[in-house]
Amino acid sequence: MDIKFKGLENRTTCEKIQLYLTRVEHLYRSIQPWLTEENLIVESHAVETTEKLGTYKIIQLSVKTPTGEWLALVKPNGASVIGGEGLIEIEGLLAGKEYLLYLRQPHPQMDVSLYKGINQDGWYWIEDTRRNRAHKLDKSLLLDIITLVSDYEF
Repeated sequence: MDIKFKGLENRTTCEKIQLYLTRVEHLYRSIQPWLTEENLIVESHAVETTEKLGTYKIIQLSVKTPTGEWLALVKPNGASVIGGEGLIEIEGLLAGKEYLLYLRQPHPQMDVSLYKGINQDGWYWIEDTRRNRAHKLDKSLLLDIITLVSDYEF
């Protein structure tokens, strides 16, 4: 990703944002083939985002049906998030929003996590905030999330 930072003089902040952007890019390399296998159209758009850590450019994905009907927007929302190390919003036109968090496996000596089900570092969807159950993102889960936010049936 071609990243342009604005007003970020702190090296640690730049490194944190760069790590987040790398994780987002890695996720995109996984989900784009999953969606094209389902005959969906994936378009990328560079947008400027502002969060607590600063302002920078990032890529969003638009997901459309083969006929061009818009289903969802995959919007990275920031590297600074409580309980995780990155946030992505998946937004549908009518049915709402769902969120992915980048979560890390708890340190063996600490064994503390806000969520159940974290067995490796990666992007997770939180099923229910009361139960705190996290599910690692895979193709099947991504398609379920798109159905949740768009009412599109696969």
